[in-house]
Amino acid sequence: MKVLVLEAPEKIKIREVEKPEIGKDELLVKLGYCGICTLEVRLYRGDMEIYYPIIPGHEASGIVVEKGEQVLSAIEPGTKVALDLVTRCNECYYCRSGKSNMCENRFKKGNRVLGGFAEYISVKSTQVFPLPDSISLSEAAFAEPIACCIRSLKNIDVTLAEDILIAGAGPMGIMHLQAALCMGARVFISDPDKNRRKLAEELGACLAIDPATENPGEVVREHTGGRGVDGYIITSPAPEALEHAFEAIARDGRVNIYTSYNERAALPVDANTLHRNEYLITGSEGRTEHDFLQAVRLLGFGKVNVKPLISKITDFENIEEGMKAAMSNGTYRVLLKA
Repeated sequence: MKVLVLEAPEKIKIREVEKPEIGKDELLVKLGYCGICTLEVRLYRGDMEIYYPIIPGHEASGIVVEKGEQVLSAIEPGTKVALDLVTRCNECYYCRSGKSNMCENRFKKGNRVLGGFAEYISVKSTQVFPLPDSISLSEAAFAEPIACCIRSLKNIDVTLAEDILIAGAGPMGIMHLQAALCMGARVFISDPDKNRRKLAEELGACLAIDPATENPGEVVREHTGGRGVDGYIITSPAPEALEHAFEAIARDGRVNIYTSYNERAALPVDANTLHRNEYLITGSEGRTEHDFLQAVRLLGFGKVNVKPLISKITDFENIEEGMKAAMSNGTYRVLLKA
């Protein structure tokens, strides 16, 4: 079978390897699609500390083709599935305390991880989530990032009838938007790109703000009786997004720094301001198995529309072109077709 091996930063090659043999408690999955996410871009650029060579890919979908004799679930060959390919050790403190998104050994050598840039993959039955017929394999490749958005929203306790402002209307901002709407929130979004603002409003944002011409904090206060929003989620690494946080949130407001930064970023707030307003600031890292299950169900319910986020579909032979497209500003998500 074919796999794409990242041998070193910016050196990705097609290799022919043996199709994996499954263990008694495993499934063999023929991969359908795999998203080229920010994680893959960072691996490709060499921005992450990880071992090489590695087969990238973690936002994947496929069809089960073989089932180990000790697999207890009702999944049978022919079942469409979304795949959880960021494996956990299930041994560390965080895994055992229900916070597997914080697993200490996720990217260590010896813990099988990623692998979605391939034609086939062997996985534990706990890593697959069956899909209803209504979800295509290309849509199912978005289950993992939607799960990350669900974790992010849970981290700031989004509840019914709250006001939320999302900074950034890229793919993660758009998925945050739709997941927050499912939780009953009213959602504002800010992005300097007019096409992204247009899509955000089409998918349910009550207002899309251009931060290049308006201060998002002032705009949301005008629409909330001067109070500000209950939650602010930063999906854009632009420094301005961080600066607007404390202009936009209400007293007792919550800020989630969902994005990561290539360089050190300081919070533009005085400690006394945090103290007097009871602000809560948190980050968001990955997702748990429960978040993943909820993401698949939301897709199945038709509550999250990811079709507009598919900017390009590439293949093994054109992976370099696909990686370049994934790194360009105008792209939502590039999918690799196995």
